Parts: sequence; C-alpha cells; structure tokens
Amino acid sequence: MFAAKRGFCLVCCCLLFWGTAGVRGALAQTIYLDINNANVQKIPIAIPDFKDMSSDQSQLAHQMADLLSNDLNISGVFRCLDPKGFPEDGRNMGLDASQINFQSWKQAGANFLAHASFQVQGSSIRLDGRLFDVTSGRIVGSPKSYGGDATAWRQMVHAFANDILLMITGHAGVFNTKIAFVQRVGGAKEIFDCDFDGFDPVQLTHDNSIDLSPVWSPDGSRIAYVSYRDGSPKIYILDVATRATHLICGYPGMNITPAWRPGGRELAVALSKGGSQDLYLISSSGHIERKLGVGFGSSISVSPNWSPHGRRLAFVSNESGGPQVFIYDLSSGQKRRLTYSGKYNTSPAWSPEGDWIAYCAQDGGGFNIHVIRPDGSGDHALTHSGRNEAPRWSPDGRMIVYSCGYAIRIMDVNGTENWQLMRNPGGMQGLPDWSPQTNGK
Repeated sequence: MFAAKRGFCLVCCCLLFWGTAGVRGALAQTIYLDINNANVQKIPIAIPDFKDMSSDQSQLAHQMADLLSNDLNISGVFRCLDPKGFPEDGRNMGLDASQINFQSWKQAGANFLAHASFQVQGSSIRLDGRLFDVTSGRIVGSPKSYGGDATAWRQMVHAFANDILLMITGHAGVFNTKIAFVQRVGGAKEIFDCDFDGFDPVQLTHDNSIDLSPVWSPDGSRIAYVSYRDGSPKIYILDVATRATHLICGYPGMNITPAWRPGGRELAVALSKGGSQDLYLISSSGHIERKLGVGFGSSISVSPNWSPHGRRLAFVSNESGGPQVFIYDLSSGQKRRLTYSGKYNTSPAWSPEGDWIAYCAQDGGGFNIHVIRPDGSGDHALTHSGRNEAPRWSPDGRMIVYSCGYAIRIMDVNGTENWQLMRNPGGMQGLPDWSPQTNGK
C-alpha cells in the first residue's frame, strides 16, 4: 500500500464527484443533459482530421483530431463517430458553413461537427476551430482561435475541447488540468504530475524518501504533501513552477493528511503533537491557528476534507471502533457520524457542488469506492471488486480518479466508464489528486 500506517493512520485523498443534477447548455435552444443518469443518450459528434494549412503536417492533422475525439469521449457527454463513415476528408474541407455539406454529415449520424485548421510557421502554430450544429447548418457560438509554441499543440486542442463542452453544456471541461500522484522510484516514493489523460508524467520531488498525500492548492500553484525525508512524517509545500519545497509542519510525532481550505490561506492537518492524533487548522506558512478537537478520548482523527464553502470537514475517526467517516461543522463545533455500513470506511472526498461525498469502504475482502450524501442517504458503490482507494473528484464533478491496486484509474460519475490513467513501466502509482481549474478553460 502507498499509505504508511502506525496503528490506525490513514492517508486521505480528496476527490471530485458529480455535483450537478443536470447540465445545461445553450444553442438556438437550451440543451439539457442529465449526466448522473447512466442511460443518458450521448450526443453523436463527428471530428474529421484537421485541415493542414502548412501542407506538410498530415500526421499532426490526424493526431489533433484523435486527441479532440479522446477528450470529448472522456467527457461523458459526446459519442465520437467512427471516421470510417465520414463523407469527407477533413484535410480537404473548409471552415465556413457554406463550404460544408451538412446533409451528408447528418446522414452519417452526426448531430454536431467539430472541425479545425492549423498552420505551423517556424516554431509557432495557430489553430482555428469551429463547432457546427449539423441540423441547422450553423456555427455554434463563436469561432475559436489558439496560438503559441508549436510544441504546445496538445494544450490548444484541449482548450478547443473545453470550449466545445462549454458551448454545449454551459460548463467547461477538465482537459487542461493535471493529476498529481505518488510513484515508486527505486526504493523511494516521489510526487509526480501528468496531464489529465496521463500524458507527460513529470517527477516533481526528488526527496529520495517516502512522499505521500499530494494535494493541490486551490489556485493550482502549490502542492502540499507528506514526506519522511527527515526521518518522520512532516508536511511540506511544493511550488509547482519552481519545484522548490519548504517545511510548514514538523512538530514532534505525526504530521500527516494535509487539506487546503477553499481560498488557500489555511490547511487542515492531522497532528499527534498533543499525544492523541487530532485535527488542527494551520496557516499556509505553518502557524497553528487552532486545534479543532474533533477527537474523543484517545481516538485517532485523520484525513480531513473540506466542503466546497470551507465551513465543514469530513474526516476519519476510530472513536466508534473501526475507522468511519464523520462530519464536523467549524461554526457550531458539532460533529456527527456519516457512515454506518461496514466496519472500515476511509478517505472521504467532498464533491465540487457539496451534494456527495466519495469514500473508500471495505466490502468483503476488497475495498471499493462509494458515494454518500452529506445527510447519510444515497450510499452506493461505484466499484465492485479489487482494491480501490483514495478517491478524488475532477473539478467539474463529472469524473473520479482513484488508486486501484498499484495503478491509477478514472471513472465517470456513474461508474459505468472506467480506464487506467497511464501504462507506466516504472512501478507502483497511487494517491492521486486532481488539480483545480484556474483559468476557466
């Protein structure tokens, strides 16, 4: 396992689940999509190869279209059609509605058509994209243009995918977000990150130790994590841009399971400085602001996770015997037990909208990802076999990333679509955390 244990010491990983009862978008009329319904009909969309204005980048034209298709398939909103049934080669198509035979695309089964052209000039690239409503034969929204270094073409395609999802549903996607995770490197465990689709994994820490519990700051610029690099577990802050790290919490005993409060000025952490392990509120510089005192007697409290508005904490305590999820209200000081099904429930993670909490439950001989409403209703499993732990929500609430054995997997909010984040020959991965959306894209 990735989590270091001392008696009952659990490493939490927040996650983002489905918070929306329905997704709204606007064209000439409003489109409603219930993404929480496993039987929802996905929108068929055609994505032909992009039009190469440079005349010598035909492979890139296909790669860009493939990437856009992968993004929109992952969104859970679209069903990308097989290019084998396309009536035209996108590399020969124009971008004006007057140049497109919409009837032929309608006969091919498309409701929408996403097309783009690009031009490479030296080390720069420009991408121009359009989304068309096949039925009306009109462009949806406004034309989209992206430009920059030619090596950043993936980010431009991701941005186009985000804009398409925004135009259809009213909510941007997560296609330019990152996932932080722990990976074994030799005998150590280090913090890495990668694009949301597993592309471009990068090692962020080089502590040559055991690093755990990475969690993104609300603005996406920093990662708090636990490291044993000085012999005992302490909490550090990593600047993602510079890779610089500094200690913020190194009290005697255990310093574990950091969780940024929405707003980014404070963190909830689990410390054993007072004897028994309890939750504390600290500033981002490490100053203890107050002990929350959620524990009871000699019980152990860990794995805090904030509600979206930062007024409540879900956390894990063993005060009732085995570990269970509790909720603590910071204003009233009231605490209540949330989970009662099973004897071992950990790793709570509040959804972006605050209407669901994902957690890990021991089911029989395995561990599975469950979701439950904050009032205790609606508890149900999303996975059903194996060792599935440490759930985290995507910032749009449409997906969940989690540890599955020694790999990382992502599933949609219904648990119906599920895939491995990356195929990595370097060994074990786990404890993922999804970065926030920081630029609306």
